[in-house]
Amino acid sequence: MEKKTEANLISFKVLLNRDNQLITEMSVLPEKHIDKLFHVDEAWIVRNVINKSKDKLHNMHDYLQAELQALQEM
Repeated sequence: MEKKTEANLISFKVLLNRDNQLITEMSVLPEKHIDKLFHVDEAWIVRNVINKSKDKLHNMHDYLQAELQALQEM
């Protein structure tokens, strides 16, 4: 089995569907998998990167949701 050289730790998408609805989507590597996938020397870095990114993305998500709501009310 070939070892992966990349891992998607966290991602955030803003999608437009056929009904012209904007949709936000966030995916995160589950914390329970970090220790299984990364060496102990790297796991703490990965965990911190994910946690810091989650905070920022949740803020961005809340902001976008508010903006989308305002646009829909126009």
